Amino acid sequence: MLTAPRPEPGFGDESAAKAWGAWLPLIDGDGLARADHRALLPLIDLGGGNVWGTTSVSLVALAADGARYDFSALPGDPAAWNRVL
Repeated sequence: MLTAPRPEPGFGDESAAKAWGAWLPLIDGDGLARADHRALLPLIDLGGGNVWGTTSVSLVALAADGARYDFSALPGDPAAWNRVL
């Protein structure tokens, strides 16, 4: 089973990779193909030439003293993360 420690993303200007640590590789499958049903970001062959997959991913942290929201429109690309809040 894939696991990651509880993230402590903070609310500063750190990159998504630093803020979320081990969660980014886990989201990207940590070695699992997206077609693997255990993957968090699926890519499913529906048959007849039809494929469905997640096209974006968000990570949100909420705390009494702040919030952090990171978004990627290109799952699997570490450079595609953008800080929204």
